[in-house]
Amino acid sequence: MGSAIIIRMPFEIYDRVLESSKASVPVYVVLLRAFVVPSSVEGHSERMVQISCDADIAQQLLTVASKACPDAVPLIEKAIASAGAKLD
Repeated sequence: MGSAIIIRMPFEIYDRVLESSKASVPVYVVLLRAFVVPSSVEGHSERMVQISCDADIAQQLLTVASKACPDAVPLIEKAIASAGAKLD
């Protein structure tokens, strides 16, 4: 089994991805297990959500995001690349 992929995204983007992923049960379940982490961007605090998943779920999440929330796509791609996983 490969290592976990850690995806971080602003809460607003996470909320849109969550809403659009209800039809994909495995992705939806993983998103429900995500948690809010403190983050500071240029001195401003921002609610970030951290999602931990395997490469298969990350790929499914990327597919969902590409159709419903394009703002999430580069965040997911970056996490996949950082983990050394390959995109299908």
